[in-house]
Amino acid sequence: MSQDFTEQLQHAHELIKALLDHIHSFPVERLLYHAPILDRIRWDVWKQDEVMGLKKFIEGVEHHERLIAGMIRSGVPPQDDPIPSVQGLTTFWKIIITSPPPIVGVRMAMGGDRGRAFGSGPSSGMNKAGKASQGVGSQGKGKEKEKEKEVWVDVIAKGGMEWVRIYSKKISHLLAEFREIDSYINSDFDSDSDSNSDPNGGGESSSSRDHELTNSLITTARDLIRASYSIPRIPGAAPPSITLRLTRIPSSSSELEGFDNDDGEWPDDRIPKSFDIIRSMGINLLFGDLSSLSLSTIRGHPIPARPLPSLRLNFDITALMGLCSDVLHHPLPENREEAARRSLRPEGHLIGDGTSTPRGRDGTGRGKGKGKKEEVDEEEIEVVKGQSQNSVELYRCILEEMDRPFIEEFDKVIRDAWSEMKGREKVQTRDVPDNSDSNDEVEELTNEDNLPHVQFWTTKQAAQYTYEALNSGPAHGYGGEQRRMLRMLGLEEGDFFEGSRYEGNEGILKGFKVKIFDEIEQVKEDDTVNAPGADEEMSDSLLPSWNFEKSNLEGREISRPGLDITLEAITKTFLDEYYLSTKANHKVALPNFLQPKKMPTPPVAKISLPFPVVSLHSLHRGAKEGMTTVMMGTATLKEVWGQTRWRIRGWERAGYVWEEENQLDGGSNGQEEEEEERREKGFATVMIFPYRVFGEGKRVRFEQGDYSYPLR
Repeated sequence: MSQDFTEQLQHAHELIKALLDHIHSFPVERLLYHAPILDRIRWDVWKQDEVMGLKKFIEGVEHHERLIAGMIRSGVPPQDDPIPSVQGLTTFWKIIITSPPPIVGVRMAMGGDRGRAFGSGPSSGMNKAGKASQGVGSQGKGKEKEKEKEVWVDVIAKGGMEWVRIYSKKISHLLAEFREIDSYINSDFDSDSDSNSDPNGGGESSSSRDHELTNSLITTARDLIRASYSIPRIPGAAPPSITLRLTRIPSSSSELEGFDNDDGEWPDDRIPKSFDIIRSMGINLLFGDLSSLSLSTIRGHPIPARPLPSLRLNFDITALMGLCSDVLHHPLPENREEAARRSLRPEGHLIGDGTSTPRGRDGTGRGKGKGKKEEVDEEEIEVVKGQSQNSVELYRCILEEMDRPFIEEFDKVIRDAWSEMKGREKVQTRDVPDNSDSNDEVEELTNEDNLPHVQFWTTKQAAQYTYEALNSGPAHGYGGEQRRMLRMLGLEEGDFFEGSRYEGNEGILKGFKVKIFDEIEQVKEDDTVNAPGADEEMSDSLLPSWNFEKSNLEGREISRPGLDITLEAITKTFLDEYYLSTKANHKVALPNFLQPKKMPTPPVAKISLPFPVVSLHSLHRGAKEGMTTVMMGTATLKEVWGQTRWRIRGWERAGYVWEEENQLDGGSNGQEEEEEERREKGFATVMIFPYRVFGEGKRVRFEQGDYSYPLR
């Protein structure tokens, strides 16, 4: 007589409804990657888009709930106990949300030929001397051609750096495998007994024990290792580590249930031997179905705390040019009308028929491809019609500067970061009690003799681009932007802020000068190669002799977030490819933003190295140094962020490198308190401000009634 599972059906429905309630209320943001990028343009987080396979898993749980509800309504009792399947789904969900983030995917097939067409990294198996390295002629065709086997990975964690596989078979299953293997071995032994008899006689042959140990658990481990070495990887990434979670096999024989083990031994010594073999492969073994953890107690891992900018800042080309801009230093207009008079052509001097609206760019020069339509406030549409692109950009920069003066905002951001660093240091060293007077801290931060020690750096490429952009023609206006550039780069003595509206009130930028990195970057650069279309007159003999400085990187351990590591690797890849493409007889598949026909070119200045390449140098060096790279605009970073080599199947752009190592191993099972913060090592990789264009030349000409320059 079959068992009645009606009562279990009701309980299973309650369990799966509780599971769905937890799933639907769980903040998925906690599973996603949040990059250490401070975006002060969009005020948004640069983050992972989704967890691959998660939606399908949730839909599967919802479908399972509907099936159980339908069975209850039908009144027909189930033939099997429905509770184990619900428990399995619950265990799977617990493993997802307690695995260390970022969670890239769930229930994904990895290895084989998946992702090969678009990936970088290994494309063959780990056995270099095996079949993967044999010649094409040695392999058969059609069905005889052996394909690499795919493996299922239940959870891809740590941004792709860890694979979690669930092994849900019982010990009884392994014992059945052992019996089957023994029967084959003993059968072979019996057939050869006449010629290979045991002279000592005795009982069971030792052949079965001496034979190479194998079972489904070990096979699963080997398949995972092989696939982890064969998959494509993002630049800078190592093969993923492997975690095998045994949900129905205990970690020790003392926890066995349903077996006669009064002596405390395993029913077969090959079980613990299997564990040892798997651990010797470098695989992490975990045990248990997490049933001891109540869903209500699992909140998942907290989202990383907002990163702080470093006090060692690396200025990108956009920041160098923006800092010299007349928009930052000339007295601000009183109102929008005065801002328009400085930057926009009046009636009678409009371009064309005076009805066109210019397309936008991100302060990087005029692109040869299709321009992106700039978002324009409805009230501004009529104002900017018939204006050049440069005029529209300058007008918006002035309006933004009136609302958010860059020098003041930058000063506050760095002071706030310094204040938080000092606060953390006091907490860690316990120098100041919790009831310390806040007035003392305010006085300390506002004391001009106690400013934070900030270092300002840039690359040779960025310095050279700035020099060329401001020195390739006659002085613009009264030459204030050029003077600031020369003093900033150490090419002229004097105060950077001379004549500025901030003279005498520079804050942390007092005595501002930029150090130029010495050349330790290991990119395949050929200094004799100029970008296509570069002006022949801009030779090395006309460029300044830069005063390089060492950043003391060598022999020093740098605390860096995960994004620094992969950003350094991917920008080096692109730089190597670019310089290789400039050499004869080298065809390289460059990304779109590095292809010569799609390079933005400044409308006036004569530049020897394209803007995206210069910007890549800055991103590369800043990430290498563990500095915060300061940018005005997102042009090149946005291009790099969207590259397919950073979007390989099974990988996020980076993983987290936590300040506390034990925060990375998932040992807390995601049960941290809601208020607890987790912080990555190092500082923000990039800090982005609104860009600023040069404005002195246009302002001076417009004041004189000259509206002839520039027309683009």
